[in-house]
Amino acid sequence: MSDPASFPMTSINRNHPGEPALLSLPVLETGPPKKAGPSRYARWRAATLIGVYLLAGVHIAHWAIAGRTLAPLELNELMYTLELGVVTAGFLFMLTAMVSTLVFGRFFCSWLCHILALQDLCAWLLGKVGIRPRPVRSRVLLLVGPGAFFYMFLWPQVSRVIRGDPLPALRLLDDSGGWASFITEDFWRNLPGPVVALLTFFICGFVIVYFLGSRSFCAYACPYGAVFAIADRLAPGRLVEVDNRCDQCGLCTGVCESHVRVHEEIGRFGMIVDANCLKDLDCVSVCPKKAIGFRFTRPSLARSFSGVGRRRLKYDFSLLEDAVMAGVFLVTLAIVRGLYGYGPFLMALGVGGIVAYASVVTLRMFRRENVRLNGFQLKRGGVITRHGAVALGLSLVLFVFLAHSGMIRRHEIAGERDYNLMRVSLHEQRRNPPAALIDSAKRHAHAVERWGLLRPVALDARLASLHSFDEPPTAAVAYFDRALERRPRDRALRIQYSQTLLRLGRFDAAQAQLLAAATTEAGSARERGAADG
Repeated sequence: MSDPASFPMTSINRNHPGEPALLSLPVLETGPPKKAGPSRYARWRAATLIGVYLLAGVHIAHWAIAGRTLAPLELNELMYTLELGVVTAGFLFMLTAMVSTLVFGRFFCSWLCHILALQDLCAWLLGKVGIRPRPVRSRVLLLVGPGAFFYMFLWPQVSRVIRGDPLPALRLLDDSGGWASFITEDFWRNLPGPVVALLTFFICGFVIVYFLGSRSFCAYACPYGAVFAIADRLAPGRLVEVDNRCDQCGLCTGVCESHVRVHEEIGRFGMIVDANCLKDLDCVSVCPKKAIGFRFTRPSLARSFSGVGRRRLKYDFSLLEDAVMAGVFLVTLAIVRGLYGYGPFLMALGVGGIVAYASVVTLRMFRRENVRLNGFQLKRGGVITRHGAVALGLSLVLFVFLAHSGMIRRHEIAGERDYNLMRVSLHEQRRNPPAALIDSAKRHAHAVERWGLLRPVALDARLASLHSFDEPPTAAVAYFDRALERRPRDRALRIQYSQTLLRLGRFDAAQAQLLAAATTEAGSARERGAADG
């Protein structure tokens, strides 16, 4: 949390807020400086999120009792609606959030988003041990959220127009239609496993705060925050000055975890115009004059770009450093997303921002006399400190890990390409794929098996399918067995296994696999999708 006294004095013309005053002198007040007390809205926000989790628990309980329930409310299911016309629960949830933001502003982000709650928790815990991460200001990172939203939701529509494809008709699906059903029997169908979910929360809710500052994922990575920021500019609901009471004490700016220059915007515009304002109401709570309140007024539109607020502040990086950050971010995103069959997009965005910043800090240790990271002096007077040596060692480990992961990801992508071409040849062209294509897919899959740090769930099934073309297909048996240990309800895999066993003359084992496939309870939508393919 920033000290209000650290913010510069600004010249405010009360009669004409859009113009600077001819003369503005600081007012020296006697007595102790004002201090911000705890926000009374923090507990209300916590209570709201607890209510959300209780409702989620009721949702899961209903599925466990009834056997089917409303699909999980995932915002990313908007993609199914835009690309396929499938109306999902997540689409309706996103639509509701957008409409509320268009009217009231970005209350959704601070009152209902668990990622923001984790970031605030991390900032609070770091503050308890004396660490107050400085907010990072980067031209490049400001583009990540809008770029991610364009890639996820708009680029598919642009591609559709380029191809000349018609718009899809809106429709509902059940579980047999894939992951995008409105009602589901498989609650966890498109949710990540617990390890991936916890890792995503840890990176996007905690690690990123230490390196880039409080609520940095919201400002520099979140694709939904990018579109909510646009909607906020159109919203009539705003935080405004009440009865000209503001005396520019700066307490509101000091408590703003979103790094909005609240007192400056109130002084110039009479309201907060920065779209990064998440309406957590902490500024309302701490104001000693009760000078800030929520009102319906004219939207802010583009006024936050007029030289006030975070955009007036100097960026922390040179153009060269920002170019380095852009390159490192894109490379890291390409490596992490989908790595080992995991690597969710939001986590990859967070990791990309962290690694991009770490790369610039490492570069500065070779170019500058003094380098500091939060509370640690990494280099002083041209000499690398003990903390700096540790940081360089950790950076080396990180970049070696990324290089290794990049090699694995290259084999994964190339292997998936060859495997998909093989499936097209087999299922669409109704002929055996070329041996060279099978061998290439094998080579890439075995490279992942040999050198990977993790064993992806789909790897054994892929190797089993590839080795089923061998003569004889003896090597495929071990891969089928290992794959079915992890995917016991995969009917398509069992049928393929039975066909391989028949070729080996193991008729009893083949019959057992067919019986297991026939009696296996309907698998998840993910497994049925694999069977349909």
